[in-house]
Amino acid sequence: MKTRSVILLAIVALQGTFAVHAEGGCPPGQYPQQGQGWQTCVPIPGAAGNQQSSSPPSPQWIDQWQAIATDKQKAVLGTSAGNASSDKSAQAAISDCRAKGGSECDVQITYRNGCVAMVIGNTLMNTKGAPTKPEAEQLALAKCSEADTDCHVYYSACNLPVRIQ
Repeated sequence: MKTRSVILLAIVALQGTFAVHAEGGCPPGQYPQQGQGWQTCVPIPGAAGNQQSSSPPSPQWIDQWQAIATDKQKAVLGTSAGNASSDKSAQAAISDCRAKGGSECDVQITYRNGCVAMVIGNTLMNTKGAPTKPEAEQLALAKCSEADTDCHVYYSACNLPVRIQ
């Protein structure tokens, strides 16, 4: 009987040396949850490191305007890009046209966040805007070709929005 007591005492003592998982075998910051025939670990609400990551902020952009102004009589082209508004872009293109010798400078196009193209033919000049340079050029060439010959791209440029965040 004494031997039995010693063995029982040894078994009880050995059980105390094994690691005990107070949270049912779940990693730190989680606790066990179970139902009929299943068991899983779920995050402890408010526990450090369990905050759900919020999605990154949406990018923010600044619009960019550009313009073309011409003095048709003197064949002077003025351009502007990187302006905050249509009006500022138009005024900058007129100023550029005048600085190059134009006196009767008129705005032909202002365009936001995209591309512009100026096409000239034997007798006509045409400007168009589009999201890409090839599109703007193709639109202007097509319009020119409706009423003129020898149409070709004289000027094209893109001015895309600027990401600030």
